[in-house]
Amino acid sequence: MLYHRGATMQNGRRLLVVAGVFVALLTLSWLARRPGGGGGGASGDGFPEAPLVSVDGQKVSLKECPTAKCLTAYVAPWCGVCRASTALIVDLKGYLRERGVAMRVVVGRDRAGAMTDYARELGPDTLLDPSGLVDVGGGVPQFIVSDASGRILLRQPGVPRIVQPPVPVEALQEMADFLRLP
Repeated sequence: MLYHRGATMQNGRRLLVVAGVFVALLTLSWLARRPGGGGGGASGDGFPEAPLVSVDGQKVSLKECPTAKCLTAYVAPWCGVCRASTALIVDLKGYLRERGVAMRVVVGRDRAGAMTDYARELGPDTLLDPSGLVDVGGGVPQFIVSDASGRILLRQPGVPRIVQPPVPVEALQEMADFLRLP
């Protein structure tokens, strides 16, 4: 009986070790994918190497920015907050351009047709991310501030508030302040 009991205790210990290793691997995987934890685009990292294609057919690398800082807004067609913020995003692009900050809009995380239809609402230079190359841990909409080399300086999921069109200049300044932009 002692042999059987010892064997059972030894099997129990093995099971605990295997379970512990499994939990550790799951935790490491989760940490690597969360915002600020790696996974190809956390704050301080950069954008993916592969270029994205715009609605008008241009290939654009998010790693390249023509200004000292760039804002990338990532949205999805199924996202209600994204849809409610469409006018804000479109107007913010012009507002920031006047202040020397380039802005790109990326639509992803859905079927190709839905992404293209929504991207057309945002303008012909809107980029498509059909393969989910851009890390948006934390959800959409997501606003990503990067430097000229594509290094990510700030990730901000969400908007401070929903603004109904016409978008007042004060709301654009509030959004720029929210993202620490001029």
